[in-house]
Amino acid sequence: MLLRVASAVAIVGSAIALTVVAGCLSTPLPVARAESTLYAGVRGARLLDSGALVVTGGGPFDREEVFEYLQRPDGGYTLLNNITAASGAYRVQARFDLDAAWRSLSAHGVGLYDGQPVAIAMQVRGMAVAIDVHPLSGSGAGASTTSASCDPDCFVNMSPSATAMFVMTRHYDFARGGEQEFRWVGQDLDRVRTLSGGRSRLSYHGERRLRDPAGRETPIRHFSFVELLPLPDGGTFRLDFDLWTDPGHRPMGFRIRTIGGSASGILALRKGWEWLRQALAEGSAAGLGLDEVSGHG
Repeated sequence: MLLRVASAVAIVGSAIALTVVAGCLSTPLPVARAESTLYAGVRGARLLDSGALVVTGGGPFDREEVFEYLQRPDGGYTLLNNITAASGAYRVQARFDLDAAWRSLSAHGVGLYDGQPVAIAMQVRGMAVAIDVHPLSGSGAGASTTSASCDPDCFVNMSPSATAMFVMTRHYDFARGGEQEFRWVGQDLDRVRTLSGGRSRLSYHGERRLRDPAGRETPIRHFSFVELLPLPDGGTFRLDFDLWTDPGHRPMGFRIRTIGGSASGILALRKGWEWLRQALAEGSAAGLGLDEVSGHG
């Protein structure tokens, strides 16, 4: 039981940071400057969205995530993420490159392992994800190269990034509806850990128009998902999420309702949209954050 609890607590940091769809292509498409977390010195890139998510109610997991969604000249997409812990314990960066269908090609990050900066690279190669970790200072000791199985439609995760999990909604089949499952592989940015075998069961609950303090209406979509994480002892750890976007899939916020069966107070809202906290609370009769109504586009 102690092993299960310890493993569950350690895994929560990654669980709140699902990310980018990995298409598991047999031959990954080339991406510009994929060796870096930067995306600069490029002609023709188009900014699709930018902002920040502020995560509160999670103690050591509280943080601010600044993000940009860019479309590259080749038609694919690049997501940039700068993450700063509210406690000052870390500041890390991530870059996710996706193809034109929003399937992941690679992820690169600069993390912090035991106080030492590291470069992390994740590359989709057929039915697996290659993961390379290299210290950026000192003797270089601790470098590692591993591989994790990656089934079709799996996600590539770099905890503590939560921003990129919103790409999952772009792969939801509205025509089919119901609960739809995605899988993921992850490498943490703030601790030495690789996770694989995670499953997310995503559901769509409809769209609601909420009024901001000035009386303007904003359409907000409500998704929820169950995250199932394998534990070392063979058990499964469960988390329950709400996820909110606008009709263009822009991230507006998320909430973790339960962690391992216990209520959670972790809430993230898009910076400048803090009024959603009250609007979502007023619109919920079932504690899900939004009334369940029909409609999608």
